[in-house]
Amino acid sequence: MDRMNQPPCGGWKNIYNGDTQTEKGSYYYKEAIMEKNSILSDFIVLNRQRIKELEADLWQMEHQKSGARLVWLEREEENKTFAIAFQTQPWDDTGVFHILEHSVLCGSERYPVKEPFVELMKSSLNTFLNAMTFPDRTIYPVSSRNSQDFMNLLRVYMDAVLHPLLHSKPEIFGQEGWHYEMDEGGALSIKGVVFNEMKGAFFAPDTLLEREVTQLLFPDACYRFVAGGDPEHIPELTYETFAAAHSRLYHPSNAYIFLDGRIDIAQILAILDEEYLSAYDRRPTPEAIPLQKPIEAGMTTIYYELSPQESPEGRARLADGYAACTFRDRETLTALQALSDVLCGDNQAPLKRRLLESSLARDVRMEICGGVQQPWFTLEARDIAENKADEVSAALWEELERLSREGLDHQRILAVLDNLEFEARQRDYGQMPQGIMLGSQVLESWLYGGDPAANLSVGTLFDVLRKKCEAGYFEELLKGLILENPHHCRVLMLPSHTIGQERQAQETARLSAIQSGWSAEETVGIRRFQEVIAVWQNTPDTPEQLAAIPRLHLDQVPTEPEKLPLSEETTAHMTLLRHDLPTSGITYCNLYFSLDDLTPNELTKAAFMAQLFGHLDTERYALADLSREMRSLFGDIRFIIEAYGPQNAPDRCRTFLCVSCSALDAKLEKALSFLTELLTGQQWENSEQMLVFLRQQRAAMAEQMVMAGHNAAMSRVLACSTAEGAVQEQASGITFLRWLTELEQDFPARFTALAEDLKALSRRVFCCVRMTISVTAGDKSSAETAARLLSSSLPEGSFVLPCMASILPREPRREGIVIPSGVSYAALGGLFQEAGRGAAKVMGHTVSLAHLWNTVRVQGGAYGTGMVLRDTGFAGFFSYRDPSAARTIDCYRASADFLRGIGDMDLTGMITGTVAESDPLLTPRMKGKVSDALYWRRISHEDRCRVRREMLSTVPDDLASLADPVEELAARGSICILGSRQQVDACAGWLDNIMVL
Repeated sequence: MDRMNQPPCGGWKNIYNGDTQTEKGSYYYKEAIMEKNSILSDFIVLNRQRIKELEADLWQMEHQKSGARLVWLEREEENKTFAIAFQTQPWDDTGVFHILEHSVLCGSERYPVKEPFVELMKSSLNTFLNAMTFPDRTIYPVSSRNSQDFMNLLRVYMDAVLHPLLHSKPEIFGQEGWHYEMDEGGALSIKGVVFNEMKGAFFAPDTLLEREVTQLLFPDACYRFVAGGDPEHIPELTYETFAAAHSRLYHPSNAYIFLDGRIDIAQILAILDEEYLSAYDRRPTPEAIPLQKPIEAGMTTIYYELSPQESPEGRARLADGYAACTFRDRETLTALQALSDVLCGDNQAPLKRRLLESSLARDVRMEICGGVQQPWFTLEARDIAENKADEVSAALWEELERLSREGLDHQRILAVLDNLEFEARQRDYGQMPQGIMLGSQVLESWLYGGDPAANLSVGTLFDVLRKKCEAGYFEELLKGLILENPHHCRVLMLPSHTIGQERQAQETARLSAIQSGWSAEETVGIRRFQEVIAVWQNTPDTPEQLAAIPRLHLDQVPTEPEKLPLSEETTAHMTLLRHDLPTSGITYCNLYFSLDDLTPNELTKAAFMAQLFGHLDTERYALADLSREMRSLFGDIRFIIEAYGPQNAPDRCRTFLCVSCSALDAKLEKALSFLTELLTGQQWENSEQMLVFLRQQRAAMAEQMVMAGHNAAMSRVLACSTAEGAVQEQASGITFLRWLTELEQDFPARFTALAEDLKALSRRVFCCVRMTISVTAGDKSSAETAARLLSSSLPEGSFVLPCMASILPREPRREGIVIPSGVSYAALGGLFQEAGRGAAKVMGHTVSLAHLWNTVRVQGGAYGTGMVLRDTGFAGFFSYRDPSAARTIDCYRASADFLRGIGDMDLTGMITGTVAESDPLLTPRMKGKVSDALYWRRISHEDRCRVRREMLSTVPDDLASLADPVEELAARGSICILGSRQQVDACAGWLDNIMVL
């Protein structure tokens, strides 16, 4: 459960600023003294292992007095990582450890501010800052490339987990977990950040399925409980139990400390020992997590909410759950991943194809839950008729028995293993720093008494599996883990139009019963605690408290952003963008095909066309063969509509169908030849393949709107402000979802014309004259290879860039959209001329963390909120899993008054945090992609340097001067509210339109 102000979506920072002499000194110290059984700052060295693939040494240590365990992955990595984890086995569904995860970061003895976490978000150069609750552990990881910043983060997090203020401040539990609230009329409700987060999560069918499966599979282990908390049971958690859980389990004897990168290990160990661990004596560690004995748990039926706009007919789901193995069985888990893809990884995979062809289901999925002591998986048939559940089960079973008897497609298995090995060796985790992921891999063995290095090397794992493939290993795996697995359960999920209302009615009835049983004195006590929380939330930290938080000085902040490599060339009448970077033998290609002349209707079809690639036959490949080749040749391949608006030009943008792919240098020529077959040889006449994919895509997109409604709401608001936003809404927002829905409902009548349109559109789009090639690679010949192959394989075509954008921003609108959810997502935004200036970016960071965090998240109980600014000239606000959209809109409108009252606020921290957001940690692949975006937006390195200078020179008056534009934005901006009928109706007075999704 990420404790971020919003779901992770980018914006981490960045630059190593270490003292070279100190670093060298630490290495000399280590080489002279660090060996097995040596002792540094009361840490005894237990073991050293060489991890050749990472060019790293893994040092395993233990603090002798406290019992704290420590692993340091020593390697030449300037992004330094620290994490401390605790084994936390839940004993009920109250979410005690999720609430603790939030609460320990709400002030500590050394750092007694209300939100040290937020203060670090405001002011740190961190590349990662978060905390996560897992089914059996809680982890607090941070990372930074700046040495001093790294030390600051480590100290604050260590003090937070060991010395939090939660024992003397019950208000923290009430705010982060739950508390009763009574309005002026005496109506009772429950408020709390975790409560609202999980209330939103429990409207997702996948969350409900996971809860049910784990309850059935693990009746004697901690995995049967919802670690995040079940909203129905969260209010059962008492403050006393909550505080006792911290005292018992947040102790160094139960701690696992992970370090990664180029650090001064002597200094770090001294800090850990002298400032924290030496105060603790070793105590018995918690009991090991018991292994669940196999159990045949039978079948249960549960309900999930379906939009009233959708018919419940044929929308049931049937899932079989199985325990797989233990954490030690890495080979089995990897093989299970491959088996999942082979059985139902696409519509031509045999298990999925069997149910699709018999019209028994619209989708079949196999999902694996790893990273725990006893991994498990589900095999789920989606969108089935309720009365055909037995027939569905029989069909699945018959096909699995046939495959185990007659054999699996070994070529497909080998192709999938190629793809899995590519991902494992690439170690590109996107916006998640590598050190954070390596720490997770260490814990996934170390926590259970295994070798900390067990998951860090690929080694011969895939070679072994390839050899075993021909010997029938995967058929035996299928038999052992599914057909003959004694550890099994079954869940039937049925759709309901009323289950959400029923849950709300049950909550209301529970609250009514609770309230009716209170004495007058108890009622007074409830109101008093509510007031105590409100007073605490509204009392600002004192200057002395804030001064305790360690901060960087502005002279420690990089004065320029990292310069991203880009060279522009013209070859074969095409533009070639080169990004020469070390990529470990991988080439990353981005092919941009211009769509600037497409009408809105054509753009929607182009978006659907992009999604269909790889899901239809081509001239040379049947779909099954196509899928196999794609997995073997590419690490990743995606087709997506992208739009890039220039600075301060909201009515203009460039629009592309972007093909992004990665391949080993050795396979590049074959991969690109295959890619041209995809682009030019797609067969659009197969109505059955297209309809099957359409149904799956529409259902997945509708579910995503419920889980991440802030993205959909912001897309609607952006579409009313910028051409870029209008393009994205047309191609991937609610507008596109409604087009998919209408197409599905009338598919037979529309298919023939649609197929012709898609064929004509593909011939029009995929040509050399529309294409710009971007290549990120360490091998300089990769760019020439890509240009040569693509220019010779694609037709020349014709295209003239139009003078005016064909898709313009929509008229401002204020709308409510009803979705099946217990919470809401509120977006407000519009044109903001100052958005590209450095001062405006500092303003957005400040409003997000000094105003909205307090009013919307802390006081309002929403899980996330923030202010967003775009260089195109847009500014907007959003909330995430919000219990009161109407109240949140008022908070957005109060932003102007907040800015007017900013006074002489010290902006040093806010500027530092803004710099961190503007220059995130990037992998080579991401550097190429970000550089492309800057190229299309016409933002030069000099422009970025100018904005950085503006950030660094921002003063409070600059922020106050933006109050009037922000007030106008809030008054005239477009609004979109996604949420339950109750949430939307509460905002009806200032909405122009309400619709049901």
